[in-house]
Amino acid sequence: MNGPQTPESSPPVLRLGKPAKGLLAALLLVVSALFLGGTFVGSDDWWPFAPWKMYSTSTAPSGPVGSTLIEIQEAGSPEWQPASLHPDTVGLNRAEIEGRMTMIKEDPAVLGTLLKSHSELLPDDPEWTAIRVVRSDVILHEGERTGETRDTTLAVWPSSARTAEDDAPRIITEAAQ
Repeated sequence: MNGPQTPESSPPVLRLGKPAKGLLAALLLVVSALFLGGTFVGSDDWWPFAPWKMYSTSTAPSGPVGSTLIEIQEAGSPEWQPASLHPDTVGLNRAEIEGRMTMIKEDPAVLGTLLKSHSELLPDDPEWTAIRVVRSDVILHEGERTGETRDTTLAVWPSSARTAEDDAPRIITEAAQ
């Protein structure tokens, strides 16, 4: 067993010199400034110094809790069906789509890149001919699901695939699901 350590058997303590301390202090100031700048004026594009919104907000116990999803039409079928919004299927994840929603709403044609990505990533899957981005809000009351979901179409591409149901929120109840 090891006995008590004596000053002669202790490893030497390494101390930083003034230049190293100054460099660490400067680095701390720069990183702190980047995080503060990202918090107060930055956007998601500033990652990893972007605002950390996901840690600064909470959901009210009563009201909607939203999620973004995509629905697609396959060649030969006019029916909309849910599809996976994942890098393996479209090259982007949900957060990347949500972060670009303003751009997507202004120019839904950018959704065409998701159709192209899907065909390149999964060439043996059926061809997607249309895509729409939907916000699905689950309605809560005092922290419990009410059984109601409201789906709102945010963007459709190509525009010829847009239907009358895309122009108003669709209210779905659990009994109807």
